[in-house]
Amino acid sequence: MKDEERFFEFLELAPRSSKPRTQGLTCIGDEGDPVPWCRNMLEIWGDYADSVKFVPALLMMPARIVEERVKMYRDFGMGVALDDPIFAIAYYQGKAEQLLQQAWDMGFTHCQIDTKNVNLDDPKRVAAAEEDQVRLCALAKEIGLKLWGEVGQKHEEGDRARGNQAGSLNVAAIVADMKELLDEGCEHVFLENRVMRYAIGDYGEKEHGDKQVREIVERVGQENIYIEIANQMPFEARNCHRFWAVRNFGPDVNFAGGTTLKEIRFVEAIRRGVIFIPGPSKASSRLWVKSLAKNNGKAADDWWTEPYPIDQGVAETLR
Repeated sequence: MKDEERFFEFLELAPRSSKPRTQGLTCIGDEGDPVPWCRNMLEIWGDYADSVKFVPALLMMPARIVEERVKMYRDFGMGVALDDPIFAIAYYQGKAEQLLQQAWDMGFTHCQIDTKNVNLDDPKRVAAAEEDQVRLCALAKEIGLKLWGEVGQKHEEGDRARGNQAGSLNVAAIVADMKELLDEGCEHVFLENRVMRYAIGDYGEKEHGDKQVREIVERVGQENIYIEIANQMPFEARNCHRFWAVRNFGPDVNFAGGTTLKEIRFVEAIRRGVIFIPGPSKASSRLWVKSLAKNNGKAADDWWTEPYPIDQGVAETLR
């Protein structure tokens, strides 16, 4: 699509960087759809997808199909990553080195090293996992793989990313863990989607968590972080989370988590400020269009800062 004329090319849209991008990245999840279908979707939307994660459910897939998929994504200029639970399975079986080498040989570009996927009440094994984390990160980079890291857990038990009070985050711990992962050589770090949902609610209505996430991004650096979107939420709530992130950080926020090829068009429309989001406000969610109207046909450079007041009463009715 890169060299093709866009639909109604004469209509200006909010500016967007082109691939290869360093900001405004979108990482999708591979759901195991047929290769021809994925290729057809990428021919339409591939300009807006920067990388893809392979999740544990794909371990049952034939290896030849995986190799075909990896090549397809690479042909569209996308990074191809192994999700951290796949690495954890290999690590606990003593096969981490084999996994890393074979992933590289198959064409994968990124991986998540996670030697602490399960909290173990054993100081010796915890210490060994810390050492293994450093060693295996170094090995992955030596092989040629780029590293990603993730902070926060899907479950609350033992998750140091969450604070003592319900709905609050342990900002200091999250920042420290993210900086440690970056120091280990991670290209980006992911803020776990359920931690995001815990902090800001389903629709971005929780003001305290809102402030805490903004503090984390400010202290770690927006360019270093992917905001994960929870695929366990309804479609409308996922879009509200994306919209919340664009309103707070602008169109160049990085997205990962519950984003699939089927949803790329919505992600991009939210980045451009042209889509309706049925969220908790009585104001328009088409913020770029609103700015366009207010400024005589030329939207403001920071159009995403147009007011969008959250109506707590509306938020309650959406639950």
